Amino acid sequence: MNDQNLARFNEFLKAQECEAALLSNPANITWLTGYAPPIQTGPSPFEGGPALGWYCDGTLTLIMNDWESAGAGTSGAEVHPYSGYSLEGPLVGVQKQLVALEEVLLQHTGLKGKVGVEMDFLPAAHYEALLNCLKSAKLEHMEGRIAQLRTVKTETEIARIKSALRLSDVAQEEIQKHIRPGASEIELWGAVKMRVEMEAGERIPVLADLVAGPRTAEVGGLPGNYVVKAGDPVMLDFVARLGGYFGDNSAGYFAGEPDPELLRATKVVRQALERGREAIRPGIKAGDLDAMLRGHIENAGYEPYPHHSGHGLGTSYHEDPRIIPDYPMKLEKDMVIALEPGIYLPGVGGVRFEDAFLVTQDGCEVLTTHLKH
Repeated sequence: MNDQNLARFNEFLKAQECEAALLSNPANITWLTGYAPPIQTGPSPFEGGPALGWYCDGTLTLIMNDWESAGAGTSGAEVHPYSGYSLEGPLVGVQKQLVALEEVLLQHTGLKGKVGVEMDFLPAAHYEALLNCLKSAKLEHMEGRIAQLRTVKTETEIARIKSALRLSDVAQEEIQKHIRPGASEIELWGAVKMRVEMEAGERIPVLADLVAGPRTAEVGGLPGNYVVKAGDPVMLDFVARLGGYFGDNSAGYFAGEPDPELLRATKVVRQALERGREAIRPGIKAGDLDAMLRGHIENAGYEPYPHHSGHGLGTSYHEDPRIIPDYPMKLEKDMVIALEPGIYLPGVGGVRFEDAFLVTQDGCEVLTTHLKH
């Protein structure tokens, strides 16, 4: 259990005058407990959905599939499991999770005050269970509000993000060994993914853009069968999760002598990223940081990129503060953000460079190393 985050959450509930809460967002459960559910294969047919978290009287109870519950045993939370995989009849995980939720809620039928509920990941049938079991309570919708508590990181969280970022740096280090005319995107991906998992000593969930040639002008995409040609740009944006926390970086490379316009674009993007680094400090608005990055790209004569300029990192790979136009949130000490300006030239190619930063008392610390070589 992350005691600092739990204390912050408890203070939040007190401020909202909530006696209890039901959490459904997996990122928030990881933030509180450190438990990170397996996500390599997507939703499991043997479970009723992501684990739910019931918080009451200072205790967090995880309602989850029995095959998953063993991994949550060291989280410090109580676990109320339900049977998922079975040799009997069809798979009815949602109904089983519902029954388990009701078993927990029926221990708290006396609640008469507010109960916070995250609705964004909660099945409708589960909401009905809340209404039926907690007839005297007033349900308070709080989706999206807990995410705001996650923006400022603890020392433990910063250490975990740094470990995840190390894997992203390893990915960038590895791809450079294999870029050559004749290599396919999927071949490059295989080499990168194998190196990262060998480095970590475990399977690593990854979100990634790995594209080459004209595909780099399309902002990104999954690796495919495109074969790298001489002079082609190659883009890798690598988002790895380790210990429940995400790292993220991006870089562009060339298979030989590149198009001169892409060389110029590379210089402009790197300059924009450096300007962003120099501007990071507590108090700056996310929207102002976005405007600075976009302005540098546009002042150099390029079209503005069609995506965010950056985002927060934590138990989700994209969270507040969002570095987007006019976003009013101000940076605070111990936030972790990534900045990723880019230039995309249709028919030619694109480049995007991304670093991650820890906001410090009077500036920032660069957490990624792949662009220093």
